[in-house]
Amino acid sequence: MLIAKDILLKPYTSFKIGGPAKFFSVIHNLKELEEICSFIEKNKINFFILGGGTNLLIKDEGIDGIVIKPEFDYVHFFEDGRVIVGAGVQMPKLVYESCNLGYMGLEWAGGLPGSVGGAIRGNAGCFGYEIKDFVNSIKAINLKSKEFKVFKKEEINFEYRDSFFKKNPDWLIFEVELILKPNQDKNYLLKVMKEKIEYRKNHHPLEYPNAGSIFKNLNVQQVSEEVVNLAREKNKIKGDKIPIAFLIELLGLKGKQIGGAKISEKHANFIINLGYAKAIDVLELINLVKEKIFERFNFVPEEEIQIV
Repeated sequence: MLIAKDILLKPYTSFKIGGPAKFFSVIHNLKELEEICSFIEKNKINFFILGGGTNLLIKDEGIDGIVIKPEFDYVHFFEDGRVIVGAGVQMPKLVYESCNLGYMGLEWAGGLPGSVGGAIRGNAGCFGYEIKDFVNSIKAINLKSKEFKVFKKEEINFEYRDSFFKKNPDWLIFEVELILKPNQDKNYLLKVMKEKIEYRKNHHPLEYPNAGSIFKNLNVQQVSEEVVNLAREKNKIKGDKIPIAFLIELLGLKGKQIGGAKISEKHANFIINLGYAKAIDVLELINLVKEKIFERFNFVPEEEIQIV
């Protein structure tokens, strides 16, 4: 196991923003994971688990501790529909292989970035689906106590863009068991997957480094009647959610730029890196959106991205 020092984290994030990690280690197996636990215990240092680097903003000063990047990179498909997948597998790879082998369930996630572990942690979802709908169990280890546990689905406490693992960052996910539907028409599944990828290309500013959706969408039961009525007038309510991008655009914030960061004109819930953005630029834009929404609608939107 190699532990490197003073590694710049910017290349490891989809935002291409972030300072250095004091220590950095890529782990490939449980033996290396145990060694990392011992290193943390011996040196009494903070740690941060870095998945695919999406939905993440690392501050300019970096991380004073060890950044652990799990690369448990394996996928096993079983005839009964079970899929055993390492947490380091990238979602595009898992989605493609599932569809190409005729396993139905993840085709909605075409183009979804990030790792499987990250998708579980944040209960990734789109187009009316969430990853929780297909999870059966999860293997994880507590990096402080070294406790190993197999979590049943009901123990993970999945919520909208949330889970037990998001609330308890000491736990590192290393394996996930999904239940999909085997023996389906692979051509149909690949077609749906490609449609979702094209939708993302057409509606999201993928031509620039970004961290995905900055803020969580709004639950209709948790916002004012005024917001609900505005969204209903513009036909913006989707299920029980109101896209936060609708309000950001309504306030005229599309295209607002600070330093090298800009609120996308293509999708108002994305902040893009024009190539020279610093984390402070993004944070100032986030705070600007919060201030303007609070001034107009008397609530503060919640970030979907993680800021460290």
